Amino acid sequence: MAQVALRRLLSALILVAVASVACFSIVAVFPGNVARVIAEMRSSTVSDEIVKQIEVQYGLKDPVPLRYLRWAGRAVRGDLGESLRTGQPVAKDLVRRAPLTVILILGGGAFTLVMGMGLAFLGALWSDSVIDRIIHVLSLIGASAPKFFIAALLVYLFGVVFRILPTYGFAGPASWILPCISIGIIPGSILSRVARVALAEEMSRQYVVTAISKGLPRRRILVHDALPNALPVTINAFAMHFAFMVQAALVIEPIFAWQGIAAYFVEAVRFRDYQVLQSCLLVFCVFFILVNLSVDLISMALDPKQSRQRLA
Repeated sequence: MAQVALRRLLSALILVAVASVACFSIVAVFPGNVARVIAEMRSSTVSDEIVKQIEVQYGLKDPVPLRYLRWAGRAVRGDLGESLRTGQPVAKDLVRRAPLTVILILGGGAFTLVMGMGLAFLGALWSDSVIDRIIHVLSLIGASAPKFFIAALLVYLFGVVFRILPTYGFAGPASWILPCISIGIIPGSILSRVARVALAEEMSRQYVVTAISKGLPRRRILVHDALPNALPVTINAFAMHFAFMVQAALVIEPIFAWQGIAAYFVEAVRFRDYQVLQSCLLVFCVFFILVNLSVDLISMALDPKQSRQRLA
């Protein structure tokens, strides 16, 4: 187990290195003259001389591999450069904005788990009943609706019609509810179908038939026997959608006026702030890799057979 974990950690470090190259390269090959963009941000009048000074200042004429090594070396030390738009250190801005995005993703992940596992358990408990069919339909609708539509609908219902929840800004726990629900409904709906299928497969196995023949209640069999065996598949499905919540945050944060990392990235795209773009892309990639690494290790711990196969 320890050897497998070490190999996975080494693979994750290699992936982080590859991701850093990709993040730098994507921004480095942006069309247009980056130095001229920087000059236009700083002054209304731009001359060729000013553009050349900026190229020298930022080393934009140096070979791309050398520029990457400089950027990566500073990034390892926690120096991500300065925002071209505000002049503030990018690392400082990321640290300041990180709690909002962390709350959004963790809250959305918690809602996804509660919704997905709750609907799957209810559907399996009353299998092939009207309740099961209603849950199936609701899950399909939830998985098909666009993120921005769900967020806009929640804002309209709870902020305009009922006026019971705040819909603008980051102002305490009450303002977390709608963004977390908005980001969690789609993955929660998908997770409910994955978990429902996994539970149905477990409930059709021979050990369940034996337990039912002994007179054990269906609820006890679901909780003590079927659910633990369905967890590895469910956790892997949850991890995939949890990692992609960063992508969903790009839509949800601007709608609710949250100034998190995702909103920071959207602003950087609008103003072509390439220092911020590179840093945000790197943060997103590292988050994605760490989530997959953590879930892979958890899956091995929950599934001894999978662990033995990997060791072999």
